[in-house]
Amino acid sequence: MIEAPKTTQESAPVVLTADMALTLARSAYSVSTDYFDTNIRAQIEQDMRRFNSRFGTGSKYLSDAYKFRSRVFRPKTRGTIRKNESVAAEAMFSTLDLINVTPQDESDDSEVASAELMQNMLQYRLTKTIPWFMTCMGAYQDAQVTGVVISHQYWRYDPAKKIDTPVIELIPIENFRFDPNASWVDPVGTSPYLVHLVPMYIKDIKARMKRGRWIHHDDAAIKTAMKQYGDTIRLERDGQRVDASTTSSEITDYTVAWVHRNIIEHDGVDYICYTLGTQLALSDPEPLATDYAHNRRPFVVGLCVIEAHKLYASGVSRLGAPIQDEINEVTNQRLDNVKFALNKRYFVRRNKQVDLRSLTRNVPGSVTLLTDPDQDVKIVETNDVTASSYNEQDRLNLDFDDVAGVFSGSSVASNRKLNETVGGMNILTSNANQVAAYQLKTFVETWVEPVLRQIMLLEQHYETDAVVIALAAKKAQAVQLMGQLVDIDALIARELSLNVNIGMGATNPTDKINALATGMGTIKTVLADGMLDRYGFRPEEFIKVILGALGHSNGGRFFKFTDQDDPRVASLMQKVEELTKALEAKESPELIAAKVALLQAQAEKVRGEKVKTGIEATYSAMQSAQVVAANPMVAPIADELMMSSGYQNPTPAGQDPNYPVPSNPMAQPVQPHQNTSPLFPPRPESAEQGVEAGIETPDNDGAMV
Repeated sequence: MIEAPKTTQESAPVVLTADMALTLARSAYSVSTDYFDTNIRAQIEQDMRRFNSRFGTGSKYLSDAYKFRSRVFRPKTRGTIRKNESVAAEAMFSTLDLINVTPQDESDDSEVASAELMQNMLQYRLTKTIPWFMTCMGAYQDAQVTGVVISHQYWRYDPAKKIDTPVIELIPIENFRFDPNASWVDPVGTSPYLVHLVPMYIKDIKARMKRGRWIHHDDAAIKTAMKQYGDTIRLERDGQRVDASTTSSEITDYTVAWVHRNIIEHDGVDYICYTLGTQLALSDPEPLATDYAHNRRPFVVGLCVIEAHKLYASGVSRLGAPIQDEINEVTNQRLDNVKFALNKRYFVRRNKQVDLRSLTRNVPGSVTLLTDPDQDVKIVETNDVTASSYNEQDRLNLDFDDVAGVFSGSSVASNRKLNETVGGMNILTSNANQVAAYQLKTFVETWVEPVLRQIMLLEQHYETDAVVIALAAKKAQAVQLMGQLVDIDALIARELSLNVNIGMGATNPTDKINALATGMGTIKTVLADGMLDRYGFRPEEFIKVILGALGHSNGGRFFKFTDQDDPRVASLMQKVEELTKALEAKESPELIAAKVALLQAQAEKVRGEKVKTGIEATYSAMQSAQVVAANPMVAPIADELMMSSGYQNPTPAGQDPNYPVPSNPMAQPVQPHQNTSPLFPPRPESAEQGVEAGIETPDNDGAMV
């Protein structure tokens, strides 16, 4: 690693002036646009045409030779994208509790309260003020059609219209530029510049100039700097011949001008400035924190298909493009064949009196006048289409479904034997569900979560609506528990984590519920008897593993973990500490002392119940092993039963860890009374042993006699 040479005195940073910013903005737009027009624009146009069920530019079906041929475009691409959207809507909006905000330190009550407060504020904004459903589905559609989705997150404040809310604005791909040498993992964060093309009315531009936010310019300068152009991608998206933003030839209040929002990195600092096109500076460059208090670039670029080292990844439309073309080809060929079979082709001799209009109409019951039917007209027979055409179509449908990761009716029809059983249907749907879940997870990780994290930052810096804060605080139970002395502003400003509750396998609601029920059942079974507590078992780690396998990052959404092994003991000991402090303060000492004694007794009872449960389980296992051991052939089974019940081999021998050792030694047994009378002889030693030992039984069955 090469280290930079040390300098004794750092040079002063160069101030970014308006002229410098305009020059940098012009250069950034020129370089990025040249790359975009040369390498990306044509692909995006073709993707748009396939999504709109239109043949691509240069297709033979758009030529004059195919003017009267079959030109059907089978909307497989559009249908696939719609199915993926329905899967995403079902997975993300089946419950209102979409997001999960967690504190950095879960042991800090104030951070827990802050997380609950922020989660309720975001939930309110996403359901009341932000059109989250349309925005999210539109973003997913953009990612599937063009390969990437771009959005701008900002806070909109307009006191005249009583607007004070965060905004998530989707940006069309043709209206955003970044450096082509940026990292494919994070193009927004690694690009030295960002250019956002914003269509604005002239009246809005002049209003900002009038309020002093932008530099004032006259109409002549504005008209000179304006550049009206029709973007080809926008035309393909709208299906229009003329761009709506270029319809006006004169400058009026409702003329649309293209303002560039430029974010330029200079000396390690991000500056923001606005220009009219690339010719006129509208504002002086200012640090990014001036417009965005969180000082982070307010854009997010997401995708649904990962393609390593590629800035503009492919979408679903581009992945299935070759198969879509073949599907159209087979369909149109078959339709032409059917039309020829039903409507014959005729060869007619020139300059003969033949009623061509009647011949081409081919109306049932019509009469066509001919001079010589055998010589003047020749009918060409066309064989009907064979089953191979339909078989080819079925195979192409299967190939398209595999690439796109969907499960359609054609997949069922093409696998006749498999779809006759429930197991076969599960096999057919499993692969499609995996691909759909992977695609949705990619979209959530690259766009949904980063966008919501920026909205959370905006809420922390700009939220002042007392109604929203009051409603969120009312729903946040942690805030209520902390009392009225809570500093709401301090809680909102806490550093928090946010994740979206979407995991792999979330595309099928039934499977999702069954998997969650299975996981909860496993957790309940393992933690029910408490036998693992003696080994220092950590239930929170076990729960994280189980829920992580189901697609959830941790168990914080379902459980609230504590440091104590037994929450009952922790609660009782906490009350003991509170009452002990009150006793030290000499507040009702007799009553408080009695309560302390009662709580301590209850805590000891809980601990005793644990020991009792362990002893009973151990004795039960030993008794079972003793009965089984009567048959030597199944001795290994007895060993396994005892080990499964927690039995440990004594180490060293003679010290059994499976039984508690009493704190006080047991009293020595009383020796039997010895006969010292000379008139009677002493009892035989064997008889004493027989009396004290009891009656021997043939089999050692564990019963005491």
